[in-house]
Amino acid sequence: MSLIKFLYIIRTEADFERVVCLAISGKGKFEQHFVFAGDSSLFYKDGIKNYFQKELFKQHGFKPTDFCDFTLLGRLFKIFSGGISVSMEEFFLNKKLFLPWLINAFFRRYINKNKKKIVQKVLSTIKPDFLLTDQSITYSEYIPEIFRQASINKDIPVYIFTHGAAGGLHSFFSKQNFDKYEGCTVFSCSEYEDKSDAENRIVLGDMSSSYPYVHFMNKQDITHIQFMDDRKYKVGFMVGGIGPLTSTAGWHVMEEIIIDLSANKDVAMVLKLHPRMTFYDLRLLDTFDNLLIVNRETDRSRVSKWADIVVCGDHCSTVFEPMVLGKKVVAVEGRHIPKYKNNHSPLKKSSVLHISTADKFDLENIPNADPEDAVTNTVAWGGHGKIDLAELTFEYLQKYR
Repeated sequence: MSLIKFLYIIRTEADFERVVCLAISGKGKFEQHFVFAGDSSLFYKDGIKNYFQKELFKQHGFKPTDFCDFTLLGRLFKIFSGGISVSMEEFFLNKKLFLPWLINAFFRRYINKNKKKIVQKVLSTIKPDFLLTDQSITYSEYIPEIFRQASINKDIPVYIFTHGAAGGLHSFFSKQNFDKYEGCTVFSCSEYEDKSDAENRIVLGDMSSSYPYVHFMNKQDITHIQFMDDRKYKVGFMVGGIGPLTSTAGWHVMEEIIIDLSANKDVAMVLKLHPRMTFYDLRLLDTFDNLLIVNRETDRSRVSKWADIVVCGDHCSTVFEPMVLGKKVVAVEGRHIPKYKNNHSPLKKSSVLHISTADKFDLENIPNADPEDAVTNTVAWGGHGKIDLAELTFEYLQKYR
């Protein structure tokens, strides 16, 4: 009997992280195929910046195929471009990139014109039993959505996985409006997420935040951070996204904490920026010798592994990993709009230190988080406890094949 065949569509770091988790769990049990159809780049080579996740993926014997590789002209364009995308912004900064930018512009036009045909070619070539994509937009001309609709038309079951458990945290002070994803089955993280009780929703939790996988990731020594490791306090800051425009991400509180600690000879700090938040003025922070600033190239697990204290927003899914590891965790509440002034993240009643001002941050009085915190179980694990959520996902898929 042939193995069940899965096709994963990869776009960005957030969904790639979950694909890597699922792929490792499914290794040797299923036939798994990976197609990169990125947003910022046409090529996996530079479209995914996360060195750790790419190396982990590679070490387990996986390699994605670029969307363009399914046509001869696409492969030729890729050779001419060197597998690197050049944006208009990069061209404006460096006029020597005119020819690579021009090739890239023609290439994108070709892909855009032929994307529906290429999707059909991918599906007819791989012939998957299941299609898995992330919770991306449902715009009809968007490549992941074209994959979903083409698969539905071919009676290929489509399953949609999460970007993380932030939706369950946001729900306490925002009105959510998730896409319906009609014709698909959606894996929700918790009962708090919008439409989690819909007929096409299954509450499974976030597989990359499951207890076994977090500890597996923490044991990996790939591209680990080395920065002032002899300091008494190693503090990691993870900036979250703004979300549904009802609350700030607490960034200004984090910035003030960093400023306060900048002259402390016992402290080393790593700041991980949010990949979509590019408007912060970091010029002052860049002058601090005890601060290392990282971005898309550094995996969040590397920050959690390096740090003794982790500071996150109180509605960001990155908070659960250091909690599971029992680190000292600080959850920062951003300023809410007046309508939700008295509504708070469930983390306020969890085992982490919950603050809303920098004055409440005290290096000496931060408790260790409970690795089995009830909030983690409810919001990030879907109420399933300490089990491997990737395995649970595959058990469900096999059951309803």
